[in-house]
Amino acid sequence: MNTNQCKISDAEKNQSSLMNAASIEKMDVNTGGVKVVFIGNSITLHGISARIGWYNEWGMAASAAEKDYVHLVTAAIEKKLNRKTDVRIRNLADFERNFQNYDFGTNQDLIDFKPEYLIVALGENVAALETEEEQIAYREAFKKLLSGFMNDGAAPTAVVRGVFWPNEWKDKMMQEAAAEFNIPFVKADFSTDESTKAIGLFKHEGVQAHPNDKGMAAIAECVLSGLFA
Repeated sequence: MNTNQCKISDAEKNQSSLMNAASIEKMDVNTGGVKVVFIGNSITLHGISARIGWYNEWGMAASAAEKDYVHLVTAAIEKKLNRKTDVRIRNLADFERNFQNYDFGTNQDLIDFKPEYLIVALGENVAALETEEEQIAYREAFKKLLSGFMNDGAAPTAVVRGVFWPNEWKDKMMQEAAAEFNIPFVKADFSTDESTKAIGLFKHEGVQAHPNDKGMAAIAECVLSGLFA
């Protein structure tokens, strides 16, 4: 067997290798608001890409910005705390694809922001790793990513979301990393239910494999259960 053929990500398996081609981040600045940071990939935030028929700048493939899980979670935090939010959203597909050599200093601005809430939703773009050693390397890189936020006296309330496309070893490694900081881990492999995907709503199969409004709502619900358990 050609091992190079095995080392493809779940994103590639779901025809989504063209996603996250360019880094993107967004801010919803409200000075004095509750500080919230979202770290993820295309499910969290994706920029406009005409070649795949995606013309929005929010979580793929929600029908509107307010329907993606980021905005649903943000609205729920505001309602629960009765305060506006000051939000930073960053696509970290670069970390997923190159965690072995990732420059963790690129997120220092988010660490310095000192979020009160941190939502981490990564994993789909990590390549298939066959050996235990490779999988542990991902766990340690994921732990290092979290540590920048959690090794401070004022660590945020945080949650780590499992992958949307089922992958047991990825969930296991991220759950173990999260446990080091007593961060709740929530399963989110809702794509096993076809009704949670944007099938038939877009031309590109990779976009269709992403969560639709129902899928986004399910992700938001599990994230909130981790934040406010």
